[in-house]
Amino acid sequence: MGSDLAKGKGKAGLVSAGRVQSATLGLVVTRDRAIEAFIPVDHYQAKITLGGGELTYSPATPIAGGSSIQLQDDGKPMFLDRAAMLAVTKRLETVDNAAILEAETKQTAKHPPLPYSLTALQRDMSKQYGLTAPQPLKAADSMRSDGYLTSPRTEHGELPASLYNRNDLLAILGGAAKADDALMAPARQAGRRHCMESAEVPRPRCFTDKPMNHHGIIPTRKTPNLADRTEAEQKVYLACAKQFIQALLPAATVESLSVSASIDVEDVIERQPALFSGTFKRVIDHGWMSALEAHKEQKDLPPLVAGASIPIEAVRLHEARTAPPKHYTLHDLLSAMLNAGRHVEGEDAAALRKAAGIGTPATRDTVIQTLFDREYVATKRKGKQQLIVSTPRGRAFIDNTPTELSDVRVTAAWERQLDAIQNAPNDTAAKHARDKFITAQRDFITTRIKEAIDIMDNAPEAVLEAANGPTENMVSAARKLAAARSLTLPEGIEKSFEICRSFLDEVMQQTPPPTDKMKALAMRLAGENGVTLNGELTSFRECKTFIDKYMQIQAPPAKMIAAAESAAKRYQVKLPEAARTSIQECRVFLNEHPR
Repeated sequence: MGSDLAKGKGKAGLVSAGRVQSATLGLVVTRDRAIEAFIPVDHYQAKITLGGGELTYSPATPIAGGSSIQLQDDGKPMFLDRAAMLAVTKRLETVDNAAILEAETKQTAKHPPLPYSLTALQRDMSKQYGLTAPQPLKAADSMRSDGYLTSPRTEHGELPASLYNRNDLLAILGGAAKADDALMAPARQAGRRHCMESAEVPRPRCFTDKPMNHHGIIPTRKTPNLADRTEAEQKVYLACAKQFIQALLPAATVESLSVSASIDVEDVIERQPALFSGTFKRVIDHGWMSALEAHKEQKDLPPLVAGASIPIEAVRLHEARTAPPKHYTLHDLLSAMLNAGRHVEGEDAAALRKAAGIGTPATRDTVIQTLFDREYVATKRKGKQQLIVSTPRGRAFIDNTPTELSDVRVTAAWERQLDAIQNAPNDTAAKHARDKFITAQRDFITTRIKEAIDIMDNAPEAVLEAANGPTENMVSAARKLAAARSLTLPEGIEKSFEICRSFLDEVMQQTPPPTDKMKALAMRLAGENGVTLNGELTSFRECKTFIDKYMQIQAPPAKMIAAAESAAKRYQVKLPEAARTSIQECRVFLNEHPR
């Protein structure tokens, strides 16, 4: 496994793999290597300002790639020739007006977020306060055990429709509002909206009729004294209360204006006219967004209408450079685990979406912590952010183990097969699917073991010698045995696994001698009973047999008799006379009448 794995004592030498653990590590290593291999690209755009709004050069598709144009993954072009784009801006500056081809205005509802799932709570607590994944779970569990929050171990934020009733809502809102003054006004607003007798508003989108084991994390009717709680517990409770109250408030309304315009000049790909587009938005009704946070002042949309000829207010050459992917933060890594389906396609993606990604809300933080414990990943600070980066050990694991162990597509395939077993139409079909799955797992493991054997069989002698060194425990055991039996350790035992194992096997098969304490006890018993020792001290077994024989006829010590008398009294039985004269009988009595 290379020079970075399985080295050191205890935890430092431990190498572990897991269906979720290894796939998560694979995400981190892949991201880090993409960052290291990234080559930045300078690209350029022409932008114009119409009516106070800026539009970007957007030629109609299709556009062929070339030496001066690079097509991105989404098909959008990236223009690499600065001189050519600069020439376009010079031509644009010679024109006074742009023709508005389309100007479509529409309003959309921006609904409040759902109450928290555990993963969403962990992500927000990490992003806002820098908490590690276990900290929000621990805080939420503490608040739940004291009756202030519902169970945090949930995969989604939806709530059962049965909770949407006047009595439950008033009690929950009242309990949360009393916890913090900032929650009072929005809680009253939510109460008036849904709990008044005359209220006729649609049921909030967070309430659903579908069955669920655990619903979103929300406050209970009980009000906590936040001053008595830890800082993490305060943050978690207030976040869950705020998210629940917001979910009951009306949606915000966003107005957007989508504009396309043309200018009668030749563009960078020798088309005429040059086309530009832009989208502008503003919030016209803040709804839930203003309940707990102050909102920014909104700018008016540009006064652009289809068919109009609008003066060009400004032209500029926009210069940019592509940026590498970002290292994972805890927030990002939790999101990547939840949305692992985005890394694959087809049935695999569907399986991961149905399974809510890799891992569960209750185990993702443990998985990430395991990666830290194994020293597969570490943190690197960048400003206020704690980035998660792979270590040489983590990369060595990915490089020295089968790809299947760290590929989310394998997890997705297994999820599909397990789902097929669960949803089989009958027992016969379920058993067939189960046996097929288990057979595939067995074959997978067998293949991996054979590969490992072949690698070692074909490895250079130097590698075999390094790989086959004895463990520290083996060497330690050999030294102890040699010292106890007055033996000399064979040469090379500390470097050769085979020599060390052979020595241990040979010595362990031999009859062990008695210990010095056993010898001393046997000699004392022999003297007290006038017995001559005839070789009883040469083997462990014979010495033990001798001691057992003569210990039986020994009288028990006073403390032992006292303990037996106490036991007889406690059990209300008579102490046998033999227990007073024979240590063996006394021991039997005490075993039968334990304290």
